[in-house]
Amino acid sequence: MNRIQTACFCLLASAFLLAGILVVRLDSVTQANTASADQVIAQPQSFSLMTARTRGADESLFVLDSTSGKMVIYQPNVGRQQLEVVRAFDLSELFGGGNNGGGRGRGGR
Repeated sequence: MNRIQTACFCLLASAFLLAGILVVRLDSVTQANTASADQVIAQPQSFSLMTARTRGADESLFVLDSTSGKMVIYQPNVGRQQLEVVRAFDLSELFGGGNNGGGRGRGGR
């Protein structure tokens, strides 16, 4: 075996090694980006509660009432030690249920 063949084998071995490292690193990155509902507290046929970062370091509380189809967002006011309503949504209007028949809801046509 001459020097050129040895160099080619070394280059091939290092290419396979680098490809293996790349696959392992990409696998760990994709596993870290999976969605989960660890922060959600849900009770059947009632409310779902979740906290999330909204602006900068601020956090808000999202309350979803599944019976009425409304969502309310609360933000803590630490100085006054209370929660303040930021915004309330009617989800049927937000997702096309209240658009005068423009969208196709559950029943279709």
